[in-house]
This record gives sequence, C-alpha cells and structure tokens, in this order.
Amino acid sequence: MPLSIRDYLRLGPATSKEIQIHTDQSQTAVSRQLRSLGDEIIKLQNGRTPMYAMTRNAFGGSDKLPLSMVDAHGNTVLAATIRPLVHGGFYVEPATGMPPLLLGESKTGYYKDLPYFLLDLCPQGFLGRQIAEELSKQNGDFPSDPRRWNANHIGKYLVSNGDDLPGNFKFGEQALLRVRRKPVYTSEDNYPELADSVMNGNIPGSSAGGEQPKFTAFCGNRLSHVIVKFSPKGDNDVARRWRDILITEFHAVETMHDNDFPAAETRLIEKDNRLFLESQRFDRTGEYGRMSMISLQSIDAEFTGLGTGWPQVFDALHKKDLVSWQHVFDAESLWCFGCLINNTDMHLGNLSLAIEGSVFRLLPFYDMCSMGFAPKSGGEVPPYNFIPKEPKLLNLNDNDCISGIKSIARDFWQRVSEDARISDEFKTYLSRGNPVDLMQQA
Repeated sequence: MPLSIRDYLRLGPATSKEIQIHTDQSQTAVSRQLRSLGDEIIKLQNGRTPMYAMTRNAFGGSDKLPLSMVDAHGNTVLAATIRPLVHGGFYVEPATGMPPLLLGESKTGYYKDLPYFLLDLCPQGFLGRQIAEELSKQNGDFPSDPRRWNANHIGKYLVSNGDDLPGNFKFGEQALLRVRRKPVYTSEDNYPELADSVMNGNIPGSSAGGEQPKFTAFCGNRLSHVIVKFSPKGDNDVARRWRDILITEFHAVETMHDNDFPAAETRLIEKDNRLFLESQRFDRTGEYGRMSMISLQSIDAEFTGLGTGWPQVFDALHKKDLVSWQHVFDAESLWCFGCLINNTDMHLGNLSLAIEGSVFRLLPFYDMCSMGFAPKSGGEVPPYNFIPKEPKLLNLNDNDCISGIKSIARDFWQRVSEDARISDEFKTYLSRGNPVDLMQQA
C-alpha cells in the first residue's frame, strides 16, 4: 500500500520524484499537497534537485525555535530559527545577517542531529555534572551524567536555560522573553564561601566546562565576568599538588602573554587555606555583553571529523579556508609549548574559536597547565618526574620557530621555580634543572 506524504517524510528528506514513487501520486498532486502543508515543509536545496522534509514540535516548544546572538553591548539579535524535523534531524533557517558558518559543512543548514554550535551549550565537566545531578533529582528523565544526554535532553535543557549559556547564543522563545538580569556583584572576599558552596553541591553562576572544581562570578571591582578554579582546603599532599598545578597555569598564561600569544587574563589569590586562579571570561564583556565561543571539538566534529590533536585539526580547517595561517601557527605553537610543560590534557575541548563572518578566529587559550602532575583519581599523588620529549610537528618546521617555543617553555619553568608559593616537593624537583634543558641533554 502506498504511503501518505506525511508518513513517507517521517523516514527522512526526499525529492519530489521519490515522494511520487512511494506515494503513487503524480508530480502535480505531490506539489499541491506539499504546498497545502505550508510551513510544516522545509525545502532543502542540495544541488539542482531540492529535497523536502517535515517539521515537528520539539523540546516542549514549537517547530520554530529561535536562535539569537548577543553582541558586545548586550543587544540580542535573531540569527536563525531552528526547525526540528520529524525524522530526527534539524534545519537551520537563516535570519537576516546570520553568519554562514551556522549552515554547517553542507552549507545547506540541514543537520542529521543537533547543530554543532548547540553541542557546547550542554552542561559538561565539573559544574555540568552538578547541574545534571540536580536535574536528575527534579526530573528522573534526565540522566545524572550529562555525557549520557541525548539530543532531546540537551534541547529541553537549553530551551529552559537558554538565556545564560556559554558563548553568545540564546536558544528558545523563553530566553527572548526573559528580562535582562543585572549580574550579581562579587569580590574576591566571597571566593572562599563560593568554593565551599560549590563543593557542597550548589551551582553559583552559569555552567563552565572542565574537570577541575570551579565557579563563575561577576567580579564587581573589575567589572568583569570570571571563571575561578580553586585548590582543596588544607595542606595535605593532594591540596599541595593542586596548588602547584594552578600556579603552573598562571605562569603558562603570563609567559605566553609576554610572547604575544592569545591567552586569558588570570590572577592568583590566596584565601582561607585555598589558592584561587581567577580567569577573565572571553565570552563575556562588561555587564551584559557577550562574545562568540565554540570549542574546537564541536567545530572538528562538523567540519573535519578528525578527532585528533590541535595541529591536525587546524591544518584541516586551514585547507578548507576556515581559519587563517596565523591561527594554524599559533595553535601548533601552543600545542608544542603544552608538550614541553607536561600538559597531558590538550584535548579538542580545551581550545575554542569564535565565529567571525565566514571564518573562525582562535580565542585565548585556557586550561594550559602541567596537568601531567595531577593526583590520580583514587587520590594517589605521583612523584614529580618529567623530561619533555621532542614534539612531533606538522607545520612548524623552521628551526627558529622550534627554538623560540623551547625558549618560552624554558622561561616558564624558570618562573615556576622562582615562585615562593610552590610546594617543597616541586622546588626539590625543579632544583635538579630546567626540564627543557634536561630534555636536550637526554
């Protein structure tokens, strides 16, 4: 028995000819019925032969979910309308002035799953698990681990919490209707209380990725949005090791800043038996302004699909004219530097880019620290032991470039060794020699 047009389109997008064959109707009849379905039908332009798909209501909303972008002054502008499709995919319907990169690799706006730029907005990391656990208690349909969320979980969360997401997107009708909230002013004197609150399961500020304990805040005396990492309380082995790692992150930023690489602005603050690393957010500006930010992981999944390291993905993006050669150079230099300072956590989620017209722009790096020294999951604190290996390079083949990165890494280790706040264990280790020099001697 022939299918109806509605039933056939539930299987996925189809051309007029395919619809005619499977519904046993003429071209005239199919065209008439498609027109009668009006806005329920999406026309996907893929070459010379268009395809048709049917929309559905999703995430507790309609089949038209607004996607807005907030500018640096806090103004909200509609960028696109996300149209969930009945077979499970999504279509990005452009609004005036929408960045073309939102159309994805296909350049058609058609996605088989959630569009890549929405994936980063899902709760993740340390704070994300707390959000997911709280949602799971309120609604048993949500898994307590955000890594187990499907497109429906993510969509429902974003529609309900779409006005204060990472980056500059707002998602859903409710986000457009909410009154703009003035940020709650915080000072560094409040950091110990906020840290205790986070460790007790409360969630101050918006979600931020990454596995280390942290919170977000609006620093009133500097009028800037910040992400604040912190060490455990006390002076045991684990607390001392995390303090050392936060110190390495601070000096990594300072060293790269001094060599004109993009890096987040940071401060180290000691209070109430904790060390706090405060980083200024580069997806926020002023009280209300926001800036574009999408992880390299999400961009790679959509445009290259490599799933490998920073140099390889940036090289592939450059070949597609999606990033400049300068960004390829910067990304590989940062990766090389990370290898020389024992950063074992340079996954694709730890580097982000901004949409800038029809290309991506590398954002300041973050989470650059000597993570290879971190305590193990069971609480074991490994002894300090690290001699760098010569990084395998993709594009930095000039000896002067490599020598320059080694010099920066050597400067980093010197700064760390001279910091009075590091532990005695770290001082003893570094007294044996600069790791970069030891690498050359090995």
